Amino acid sequence: MSQSTNELFDALANEHRRRILFDLVDQSRHGELPVAIDASPDASAGRAAAGIELTHVHLPKLDDYDLIDWNTGTDTVETGPRFSDVRPILEQLSDHQTVVAFESR
Repeated sequence: MSQSTNELFDALANEHRRRILFDLVDQSRHGELPVAIDASPDASAGRAAAGIELTHVHLPKLDDYDLIDWNTGTDTVETGPRFSDVRPILEQLSDHQTVVAFESR
């Protein structure tokens, strides 16, 4: 596989990164950009850890892949230079999401 295909699968492998990319698709469909990122720690330790992980792992990774442009000063993201390469895939996934219920065995 090509490096860009591997990067796409890596970007989609994490729920936080998927949410950011899908939010960008949804926002751009409505002509609204950028997307605000809530990475500020609050009273919850779990939420603080999630904010740290977002700002130190997920946002930098998507930015490195050029899928987003992350403005650290305003905690906003916009589509990056390579977002148009993955947009059709994200739109297909977004348009055809199905909820699958797994029964306990």
